[in-house]
Amino acid sequence: MSFKFTKKDFKKIAKALDINDPIVEGNHVRYEIENIIGGRKLTVEIYPDLQIGNRAGNLITAYTPFGVMQLHFCTNYIASDELGEVILFAENKDKINGFVIGKNAELTCYANVDKDLIAKDPFKLSGEVIGCAMQLSLTEHKLEEIH
Repeated sequence: MSFKFTKKDFKKIAKALDINDPIVEGNHVRYEIENIIGGRKLTVEIYPDLQIGNRAGNLITAYTPFGVMQLHFCTNYIASDELGEVILFAENKDKINGFVIGKNAELTCYANVDKDLIAKDPFKLSGEVIGCAMQLSLTEHKLEEIH
């Protein structure tokens, strides 16, 4: 699967995160998000078409006060102005990984999630996975066929 970020995509992401313009730095785009009231700061960088080992793909890096997280081979995204968040996700066969980034400097990471989980009735799931299933279900229309 090959997804190419465009300037239009970068602007859509910035709009959903309530950022005027992303910062373009060489081969990547940077979003700096700060929530002064909540005392949170988050920096997200998108490296489109970066050489990652033997393949090229999209790399998303998130810097938080608690550490660094990366999402390799991002295959698409959803930007929601209404929710004030962006979901960047990587799909691999029957699994999905994703970052949910909020305009108030929130970051949630979901890893190695079975794609069929997002198609299930959330009320029949255990409480521990309902949030994951509901957030990642927003990506369903952009995923390959769910097995």
